[in-house]
Amino acid sequence: GGEYKIAVHNAGTKCHPTKWGGKFTDVKRHIPFKVFLNKDGEMEEFSGVYKHQTNSITCFTFKRDGPGHTQNYLVFPPSGSKTTFKELCTKHDIKWEVGCGHYAVARTEKIHAGKDMVLHDMATNTFTVGSDECRKKLGWADSGELKKGPKDIPENYRLYVQSTSYNRAIPGDTHVLFAVDPATYAQHQKTTTIPSESEPSAKAKAKGGAKAKAKAGAAGKAKAKGKAAPKSGMKRPFGAPKTKAKAKARR
Repeated sequence: GGEYKIAVHNAGTKCHPTKWGGKFTDVKRHIPFKVFLNKDGEMEEFSGVYKHQTNSITCFTFKRDGPGHTQNYLVFPPSGSKTTFKELCTKHDIKWEVGCGHYAVARTEKIHAGKDMVLHDMATNTFTVGSDECRKKLGWADSGELKKGPKDIPENYRLYVQSTSYNRAIPGDTHVLFAVDPATYAQHQKTTTIPSESEPSAKAKAKGGAKAKAKAGAAGKAKAKGKAAPKSGMKRPFGAPKTKAKAKARR
């Protein structure tokens, strides 16, 4: 359970002198909006107007009883090559929904004010969810655009930034996180689709074991061969002492 807040953030007001029939040319214009909340079987509605330089508008606040936030997350290690959320969803059999995909901050970049964030505490495997909560946890400014990189994130933490683009390019060295439903989460835990970053896969273990056995076998053969007595006519090994043959004369 806990206290919840639903707020509207404006990531940026798009303007153009000719696009959209020339209706949106003023960056300082007011933007009307509506937010609908289906809670306890009843639909609630909030109407508001976003004004220039407004950080956020709170639409709903409420309390819920229960064990707390129970969102399910799947974290995947870097793929090793450039990919997209679309390709990863296909590979791991995940249903794509706008907002479910997050990429880890692996280099310094701009994080827009309206972007949602998830902070992963890898030591306890717990998550801090939401832009406001993550900013507070990290001691960052509570509003506005951010410019942050891995050096700004504490050790044993990884910050994920939400992306709404299905075709967003994901570098090969970047972790990704998906918010999924309980059934998808349970299926992945059951089949161990996600390998541990610290444990090699079963295939790698088998391959490594085969190599070790082959190496041990070769070493044993070489040792046995080395102990065998040299045959007549064989060359003296390098470094071995010379021997002199003595003959007794018969009288």
